[in-house]
Order: sequence, then C-alpha cells, then structure tokens
Amino acid sequence: MKKPVIVSFLLVFCMLAAVFICPTVTATTQEAQAKKYIAFRNDDIRPGMFLDGLKAVNQVHIDENVPVTLGIIPHHNESEQANQLLQDGVFVPYMQSIASNPLFEFAQHGDSHTRNQISEKPSEFIGLSYDDQYNRILKGRTDFVQAFGTAPKTFIPPFDNFDSNTLKAVAALGFTEFSAGSVNDIRHCYIDGMQIDGSIEIGALNATEFSASIQNAREFVKQFLTDPQNNTLTITYHTSMFMNGNGTVDEHRIQQLEDFIGYLKLQGLLFTRLDRSDTSSGVVSPSPSTGLVPLPIQGSGASAFLLVGSVGIVLSGIYVSARRQDETNNKPND
Repeated sequence: MKKPVIVSFLLVFCMLAAVFICPTVTATTQEAQAKKYIAFRNDDIRPGMFLDGLKAVNQVHIDENVPVTLGIIPHHNESEQANQLLQDGVFVPYMQSIASNPLFEFAQHGDSHTRNQISEKPSEFIGLSYDDQYNRILKGRTDFVQAFGTAPKTFIPPFDNFDSNTLKAVAALGFTEFSAGSVNDIRHCYIDGMQIDGSIEIGALNATEFSASIQNAREFVKQFLTDPQNNTLTITYHTSMFMNGNGTVDEHRIQQLEDFIGYLKLQGLLFTRLDRSDTSSGVVSPSPSTGLVPLPIQGSGASAFLLVGSVGIVLSGIYVSARRQDETNNKPND
C-alpha cells in the first residue's frame, strides 16, 4: 500500500475519533461532577460506656478506610459539675489516642442527653429558653475543648429533637454542622450559616430487626443514588446495638456493618465526615470501585477535539510531504 493511501486512512480515522471521543469525555466530566457521599454517625459516646464495642466498630472504619462522626455526650451525669470527660481513666486515653486520626470526627451530642420535663417529645432542649439552651451547650462545649483540645464543628441534639432556640444557640456558638431528625423530615439546607441534615438509622436490639434495618438502609441508598437534590446521606447507629446482653461484642453484627460498607463501596459512593465543610480537617475516602475522581477540566470536550484536530494537521503535513516525495521519485530523468 502506498504512503498517500495509508495517510488518507489515518486522516479518516482521526475524523471518526473526534466524533466518538468528544461525547465520551463530556459524559466522563458530568459523571465526575455528580458525586454522592455517605456520612456515618455513631451516637451516645460517653465516659463509662463499654469501650470494647466502640473499639470494635471503630476498627471496622479503620480497616475499611471509612470516616465516622462520633457523637460525644460531655456531661452525662447532671449531678456532678466537674468535667466528666476527664474523669474516666480508660475512656479519655482511648479517645485521645484516636483524636488525631482524620477518619474520626468528634462531635458534641448535647450536654447531658437527659430528657427535660417540658417537652412532649423526648428532648434535652425543646421548650427551654434561648439562654438556658445556650448555657447548657456552652458548658458541654467548654468541657469538650478542655478534654480534646479542639472545639467541635458538628452538633447533634439528643433524641434528634430540637426547636428554633436550639438552632440559634448552636449557630451562635460557632457550630457549622447540625445533624438531627429523619432524612424524610429534614432535607439538606442551610440555617444561620449551618449545614442541616437528617439521617437514616441502622441497628436494633432484636437480631431480626437489626438485619432488617440494614436491608432497609440498602433500599434507601438506591433512592438516594437517583435523587438529584441530595448529594450526602447520613447513616446513624449506636455502639450499644453491636453488643450482646452480657456486655460482649456481637461479632455477627460487626460483620454485617462491614458487609454494608462493602455494599456502599460497590455503588461507587464516597465517604465523608459530617464536618465536610471544614476543609482543614475534613476527610473524604474514595471507594475502591471508583478510585480518586479527577477534577473535571473545563472545556474538556473541546480540548479533545483540538487534540485530535492537531494530530490531523500533522498527518496532513505528512500526507503532502509524501505526495511531493512520490512526485519527485516518479519524475522522468532529463
């Protein structure tokens, strides 16, 4: 086959490549922009709890490289005024040992987590005045800072219930994330500069109901994946749900948590802490099935077309040069 024929074939190939590559690059860019995140939340972390259970579920997150937000109760016993976060000689060292691990976010889960006598709903705060709520949350926050050396960014009201005074007090104290209520009742929004999100919950005391909660969560995730209005789903659980009645860790339930995380990874989901807006300390864990998603390049479709076009120009030059060479070779000698 002569060189001009070969080069002509390559030119046609480049033209066809430009047609097929550009839509593909554009679709890839759109896919990279449509990221979906899961934020795990473990509530009721406090001094005096069974640490074996907490260590077991935390180890799952370490092994899977999946972050989790720990909802810590600062002042569980209202009868004592001292900083209770510092009084447990086992709890404090363990929590301090994981505090620097970016997989773990320490969030404030109320102050005492006790139900007040004013609200008809289970709540620590509903019905209290703004000043009362502000002072209770401030006290817990102060103890939190003293124990862990940093102020929490996320606030989780006990029992997932709150009122307008709760939101105002939390915002005034500098929190940036507020996690409460069911995702069916509270859609993602911003109030007083705070990011507000509801959640779904996994876990139950009964083994059958525990398994059912995992299955229900899987079904909800399917809905979440097709919801264009929501890019983050918070999944809440309690360490106590992974314990047997005798205080030992339920290894089967630990395995169910691992399997559930594996399922989420297979859906191509990413994982984040609730304080994701705090870019200095936030963590995003890529799913193995997708890897790190590159930032979309503006005009990537046009760039691909220019690239193919440039190759075409080069090949055109080769074609012209080849024609001239053939003409020279075929020219009769004088």
